[in-house]
This record gives sequence, structure tokens and C-alpha cells, in this order.
Amino acid sequence: MRNEFFAILMLLSLTVSAQDIRIRGISRVRPDDRGQYMLAGVVPGSNYLLVTGEGYTGLSILDWRNGEVRQISNDVGAGYEPAVTSDGRNLIYRSNDFSGSRKLTSVYCYDMEAGKNEIIISRERDVLTPSVYGNTVLIKSGKAARVKDFDTLTLKSTETKTFVVIEDMTPVLYRGDEKKTLKPNGEGYYIWASLSPDGSKIVYNYQGRGTYICDTEGKILHHLGRVDAPRWLNDKIVIGMDDRDDGHRITSSELVYYSLPEKSRKILTRTTDRAEVFPRPFDSGRRIAFSTVEGGIYVMKIRVR
Repeated sequence: MRNEFFAILMLLSLTVSAQDIRIRGISRVRPDDRGQYMLAGVVPGSNYLLVTGEGYTGLSILDWRNGEVRQISNDVGAGYEPAVTSDGRNLIYRSNDFSGSRKLTSVYCYDMEAGKNEIIISRERDVLTPSVYGNTVLIKSGKAARVKDFDTLTLKSTETKTFVVIEDMTPVLYRGDEKKTLKPNGEGYYIWASLSPDGSKIVYNYQGRGTYICDTEGKILHHLGRVDAPRWLNDKIVIGMDDRDDGHRITSSELVYYSLPEKSRKILTRTTDRAEVFPRPFDSGRRIAFSTVEGGIYVMKIRVR
């Protein structure tokens, strides 16, 4: 009897820890301007998606329920990896100027409630993709690493929170005054690095050889296989895409996910009529937005169990 009791407990614990995704429905978003877009991000706690045009030119807010489009910027580079604070109020994006002999980048903050733009950094070199932790944003340029704290409305040089950015194709962790360069797989090129919601793990892709998860000390914990453009759905699931190309363009792509408790990669979509790319979870992990290579925007309703 005692052995049976412990066997039941073991089974229940495995059931609780398992993280599996079931699709409950997929709908296409119809922008009211009938434009073709690529998904650039999501706005937490809202019905808004961030979309951009070809070559990451321009940045707009798209209401996925009714298709309403609100343009924020038409600048070059504005749609590449914009960042949004966790309260959904502040949208951080970059703008590139190639008019001179050097590339100069400015960083803007768009207040979602007030509908106003504010410049944070003006025309600096080597400005990296903004990294968000809660309502604070790390902005790294050739001059310095600065943190914009939207709770205190200050721009500081130090912060105790943890951020991860790609610097010289290598993941770099910033925590307070600490700067730690991580090379879990050794020398090489790293992309798509991001911190897990609980701040304990980092997902990244290494030289096109697959996606990995390491801890904040650089110890490899998981090899995910082909999960390109990875995003954390929660602390236990990473979503991404398995895309194939002909050397010039994507020819096919399916959405996939990796379950950390199960240590397994699974295919989420199996379609022949569209190539799904760049998924982004939102609505507290109950929905996933994604693009297609043809410029369509879709929203998938899911259930995690």
C-alpha cells in the first residue's frame, strides 16, 4: 500500500510539472489599412501587437481584435526588436540615420497612454537592442550602459536588476555594476538571447547549430534543437520556429516549442499553405501572435497543461 501511495504521488508530480501546449483556435488579423506586416512585438496587458514593414522600416501598433493600425514611426530600423515595459505603457524603439559616413542611432520612448514620443538617446554609435526587465530598460551604446527606470522616471548608470544583451555577437549579462560576458558554447556567434521570466535562465541560438538554455553563470542546461527566434512562453516553455530557406528567403516554417520539464521539442503547427515565423506570446501566455512570410498576422489561442 505504501509503495502504491508513493507511485501515485510520483505520477501526480510529473503531471503537474509537465508543460504541453494545445491549440484552441487560430484567427487572422485584418489590418484596416490592408497592409502587409511583420510582427515586431506585443504590448503586455493589452490587445495590441507591434508590427513593422519590409526591412524593419516603420513601427505601428495593431489592435488584433478590430484591425485598427496606429503608426508610431516611419523611420528605418524602428521595427527591429522594439521593447515594451511590463506595465504596457512605454514602448522603446530605435531609429537609424545613414545620411552621413557613419550609422547613427537614436532611441525613443512612446507613451502608450499619452500618445507622445520622447527622445532618450540622440544620434549615438553602436546602440544595441534595448533590454527590458519589468519597468526598467537597459540601453547600451558605444558611450555607456544606461538604465531608464520608468517607475522613478530617472536615467541611471547602475541598476541591481538583471539584463541580457548581445554584444559583439556574444551574450553579456548586466547586473548592477557587474558585467559578465558569457560563452557557454565557446567562441562563436550568438543571437536571440533573452532572460527567462524568473531571471534564472538564458535562451540563445549558437552559430545556427541550434538553440540552447544556460544559467546566468553560463552553464548549459538544455539543447533545444531547431527552435529559431526563441521566446519564453513561461519559465518552463520556449516557443520558436523551425524555418527552412533556399539561401535567400524562407521557403517553409512551422512553429515549435520546447518543454523544459519534459526535455523535449514538439511541433506546434503542421501547415502547407503558410510559413509561420517569429511567434510572440501574450495575454499571460494564453495566446501566441505570429507572422507569415507573405505578410499576414495571426493570433493563436492556446491552452497550457
